[in-house]
Amino acid sequence: MNETSKANDDEDLPRDEPTAAPDSPAPAAGADGGAPAPAPRRPAAGSQAEQDAIFAALVAQFDDPVDLTDPAWPEVENLRAQHERGERPRPTAPAAGSGGLGDFTPRPVPRPGDGPRDFTPAEDPDEGHFVPPEPPPLPAADTTAKFAWLAVLGGPALLLFDAVVWREVSGWPAWVGILSFLGGFGTLVARMKDRDEDEPEDPNGGAVV
Repeated sequence: MNETSKANDDEDLPRDEPTAAPDSPAPAAGADGGAPAPAPRRPAAGSQAEQDAIFAALVAQFDDPVDLTDPAWPEVENLRAQHERGERPRPTAPAAGSGGLGDFTPRPVPRPGDGPRDFTPAEDPDEGHFVPPEPPPLPAADTTAKFAWLAVLGGPALLLFDAVVWREVSGWPAWVGILSFLGGFGTLVARMKDRDEDEPEDPNGGAVV
């Protein structure tokens, strides 16, 4: 009887069910349903010495000559770039005897025509230059003209001298200065003439071309 009651008590107790860990990922099944595939491993980074060696090799190849006959990428890449831009590739036939990009021969540039400054004007013959004639000598002044100029210049000079020395212009010096200036000026005006008497009359009026 004791065994029967103990069995009944065991049936009445709650049983603990196994629960999966929330944080543990479920194992992935393989492609064929067998063992799970291993997780991809990250490639180990190279050491600093390897990176320095690669950089030194790139620097050493910087000054190496470039072979133009061997492009650095296949021709398919160029066609793909043209298709991406929406351009239609144009078939080009290579010239005879061409070995690549190095055999490119530039076309000769046509020479431009002669412009307005590409000529030399012909020199004009020397027709000589104009040589003016010798001017005639100044006419000799006569005695009347000399005294007239002396009166024109001496009259005002006498008036100026009186004003500076005696502080006033009066008396006979004033009359002498005024009459001398008027007489000399009148004489010069009366002796003026249109042309020299010794000079022949010019029918052209002096205009010479």
